[in-house]
Amino acid sequence: MLDNFLRLSMLFDFYGALLTEKQQDCLRMHLYQDLSLSEIASLMNISRQAAYDTLHRCEIILENYEMRLNAVEKNKLFRESLKKILTDVESLRENFQVEKLDNVETKIKKMLNC
Repeated sequence: MLDNFLRLSMLFDFYGALLTEKQQDCLRMHLYQDLSLSEIASLMNISRQAAYDTLHRCEIILENYEMRLNAVEKNKLFRESLKKILTDVESLRENFQVEKLDNVETKIKKMLNC
């Protein structure tokens, strides 16, 4: 359940702007405000079933975008590669010019937002 929630949150971060405004609002309330279907329905003046359908449709749309574009997976692989490079840089520091390695490490950390 938590894995699905985190995945949906990541998909929304990447592709949320491609949803309609109403879909974005509904998904934001669900993901970031942790509102129930009844609360979402009340705030959006729709039925509980309509709130459920909107959330379900959003999930399908976002998964389809990921299936076609693969941005979330590519980002994950990119970050993993950078982390491996960072580990290598740290191990090489003992044998090479520390100042240059520090510069490379700083740049990688900025890319990883560390």
